[in-house]
Parts: sequence; C-alpha cells; structure tokens
Amino acid sequence: MTSCGSEKAEPAASDFQVENWFTTWEGDQPDYPLTNPLGEVVVIRGQEAKVSGSHFTFNIDAEGRVAMTQAHEDGRLAEFSGTWKGQLEPETGRLVAILCDLSATSTGAYRQYALMADSASRSVMCHGTTKEPAFEVKPTN
Repeated sequence: MTSCGSEKAEPAASDFQVENWFTTWEGDQPDYPLTNPLGEVVVIRGQEAKVSGSHFTFNIDAEGRVAMTQAHEDGRLAEFSGTWKGQLEPETGRLVAILCDLSATSTGAYRQYALMADSASRSVMCHGTTKEPAFEVKPTN
C-alpha cells in the first residue's frame, strides 16, 4: 500500500504552533471503505468492504529518524522505520509538518505519512493516502 503525504493540502500559516515535534505521537484512524482503482466502493455479498481501524504510534527524533507502529483492530502489528523531512512555514521558518518515509521492518513495504499542524482544528493531523481518512494525533510525553 503506497501512501502519500506531500500531495495533501499545504499547512496554513496561523498562530497555532506545535511546541515539540520530536516526541511520541499517537492516534486512531477510523475504519473506512475499501475502494477499487477507480475509487468505487467494493461491495462483497451486498456489504461494503471496509478497512478496519488502526492505532498509530509515531516516534520522531530530532536527528531525522522515525519509527511507527500500526496496531490493527484485529490484533496484527506492523512495525515501520525510516526518516522524516520537515516542512517549514515560509513566513516564519517554523516547522509545520513532518513528512515520514517508512518501510516495514519485516516485509520492506513502503509507506508515507504526513503529520501536519492544522490551524482550523488547532491540532496535529495525520495524512496517509487519498483513500485513508486523516486523523488526529497527540503527543504522549
């Protein structure tokens, strides 16, 4: 499954700012409909197919490394590691997003996620693929 973070809307300049990006972030992605390559919802035996929700944990360090755990509702765990790049607000030079390039430690599967300051909700939102719903993440320490 390929994810994209950089194709999402750019973070907007605002008075909302994240005090410390270099910590552990956690959040729950809700379940969402499974779609085919044309974007149509897949129906199996008259029921919409769903991708089950997951709990995400991102450990971001100041040296450019990130580790992510995805705990699926059915109990499966997926461990990822990789690097991150920051996105700066042009006007202030303030860090407003972390773009994570990750690969699974067991399979090598590639994923991208973007943790972005959202001035409208005054929170940090996690964005994956265009098919995945964005969800709020919060620092745990």
